Order: sequence, then structure tokens, then C-alpha cells
Amino acid sequence: MVEMTVEIAYELDKWLQSKWQRDTRFYTLTLWQNLFGEWMITKTWSSAVYRGFGKSKDLDCPDYQAALETYYKLQKRRGKRGYKRVD
Repeated sequence: MVEMTVEIAYELDKWLQSKWQRDTRFYTLTLWQNLFGEWMITKTWSSAVYRGFGKSKDLDCPDYQAALETYYKLQKRRGKRGYKRVD
């Protein structure tokens, strides 16, 4: 039996998160690496008033640079839609 060991280098210093709010809505963006070291962006949104799970969507990114460009593009869209950053 042959054992394969694969080490994944997580770059925690490159992970980002931003939180946004507008009236009774909130929106969160997270740039992170999954279990396999691939770059992902998670978008989460819901009501800031009503309790519930809201919605979440993961976006696969081919590399860090593409993920970073998408992350900033999504942040810009939040600002245009009237959200204010709350970090």
C-alpha cells in the first residue's frame, strides 16, 4: 500500500472579509481558501431585523488574483447599491 501525503499551503494573510449594511439588510463577502487550497468567495445576505438563515453563495476562482479582482468588484457593487461598510 502506497500512502500519498499532500500538503496544502494556506495563505491566511491573504484572506479577506467585509461586512455591509443598508436599512434592514446585510451583506458579507469573504475571500478564503477551501480544503484543497483553492480560492473561493462566499457571498452571504439576509435581513438584519428578522432572524433566519438568509442566503449564501460560493464562487470558485481560478487563482488569487482573479479572486481579488472579483472581491473588489463585488465591494464596489455594494457601494453603488446603497450599502455602507460596517467593518
